Amino acid sequence: MAKFSKLMTVSLALLLVVGMMAGCQRKKPLDTFTTLDDDDGTGVERTTGDGLPGMNLEDLLFVPGSEYGLQTVYFDYNSDTLRGDVMDTLRSNAEKIKQFPGVAIQIAGHCDERGTQEYNMALGERRALAVRQYLIQLGVSGDRVVTISYGKEFPAAVGSNEAAWSKNRRAEFNRAR
Repeated sequence: MAKFSKLMTVSLALLLVVGMMAGCQRKKPLDTFTTLDDDDGTGVERTTGDGLPGMNLEDLLFVPGSEYGLQTVYFDYNSDTLRGDVMDTLRSNAEKIKQFPGVAIQIAGHCDERGTQEYNMALGERRALAVRQYLIQLGVSGDRVVTISYGKEFPAAVGSNEAAWSKNRRAEFNRAR
């Protein structure tokens, strides 16, 4: 009887393992890639080659910190004058923008917490307009670039010190809607 019980246990265990394996779906191998199209009927899959299947390249303009993304520029206190250290950043941004002629850009001007709401809204707008004007001088079409001011409403850094204020005096780049 002990032999029969042991045989039954082994048989049930095997049946359980086989059942579990039959229920498992085969997973897609990690080295496959997403098909973008097969319009030519060859059956050959194609990708953009950028490692980002299905993502529009112009979306990379708006990925913060990306090497392809548009970089934020910063201003001195109470100023809408473009500093010398931001000129290279704006030239790089202009070249990136010109690569995607169908993309409209919004430049958002920001201020630190000091000053009245009215003053900071006006200063944020002047900052955004200064950046827009420089991009136009660099060859970006003006009809693709809009401006907005947020004043002190959306700080990048919280704090009442120069470290926070210097991060909040900025112009950021967004996709225009």
